[in-house]
Amino acid sequence: MTKIFILTKRSFLIIFLVSNTINSLSASPHANSLSYTTHKTETSLHADVKAKLISKGLHEDAAAKKEDNLFKQNKNAPHKLSCLYSDNELRLSKEKVIETFAKYALFEKSLNFYSYESLVGFVQHIKPNLNKKELAALRRIANIG
Repeated sequence: MTKIFILTKRSFLIIFLVSNTINSLSASPHANSLSYTTHKTETSLHADVKAKLISKGLHEDAAAKKEDNLFKQNKNAPHKLSCLYSDNELRLSKEKVIETFAKYALFEKSLNFYSYESLVGFVQHIKPNLNKKELAALRRIANIG
């Protein structure tokens, strides 16, 4: 009878420790800060593209509409754009990436960030001569979910 009582206490202690560990991990402040950072980056990219379109002479409403249409076509655009300008192999400036994306919005060009060919075409507007490492980086970025 004593062994069953000790086993029950031990089981209870293990369950308690595991549940506290899981609860503390799920309430991690890093998850919230990552979500906030992602949202902030996304909002910043939207604003930057809109500002570029306005600087090219578009009225604010028209710029907002064109920018919104391009981001709607490319749901993962903020993440893929940030991958393009933060990749060590490509070494693209954020300003050039945003400027090129704004041109796509201005002329209502379609862009598929999951297509390797489409990404190569996009980056060649910024950097015409791409080497094998840069092409491999673009293939990797195209495959990111």
